[in-house]
Formats: sequence, C-alpha cells, structure tokens
Amino acid sequence: MLLLLFVEYVASVTMFMHSHIIDGVVVSHSHFYAGSGEAPGHTHSSQQAKVLSQLTFYVALAATAAMAVAKPVRRLISTLVETCYETLLRSVAHSSLRAPPVVIE
Repeated sequence: MLLLLFVEYVASVTMFMHSHIIDGVVVSHSHFYAGSGEAPGHTHSSQQAKVLSQLTFYVALAATAAMAVAKPVRRLISTLVETCYETLLRSVAHSSLRAPPVVIE
C-alpha cells in the first residue's frame, strides 16, 4: 500500500506540476487535474493550498520513513530466516543417529 502511495506521489509530482497566484504569492504544486501546466483551468483557495501542502508533506514523510525502516526490517527478516534454516539443517543432520536401546523387563 505504501509503495502504491509513493508511486502515485512520484507520478503526480512529475506529470501534473503547475502554479497558481494566491494572495500575490506564486504557489507551485502538483496534483491530478485536467488542463495544462501553463493554464491549469482551476483555482484553489488559500485553505485548499494549505491542505495540498500538508498532504504533500505527509506523503513525503511516509515515504522517507518507509525507506528508513526498510533496511533494518529486511535485515531482521533475513536473520530470522537464516536462523530457522540453520536450525532445520542441524536437526536434519542428526536425524540418522540411533537412539539408545530400550530394555523391556
């Protein structure tokens, strides 16, 4: 799910970048819309611009956190799989040993 969000974010940033003038300030951002970059064909209120900015920040933060966590989690899973595999190999290696004889009286 996180990968899908990241791919959508990258696609949105690269394909739908445009600018608006809001309160005399040029605000450049990206999101899906029908129009060209020069004439977006829509407007945003200052509140909508703030929401877009916050959403962009949270998506970027989630992608950064996922990248930071990915390597340690991958290392942990690798260690667990390796430990289980070694334990399995040790038990298979000794499976041919004979148990001591049983004396029945």
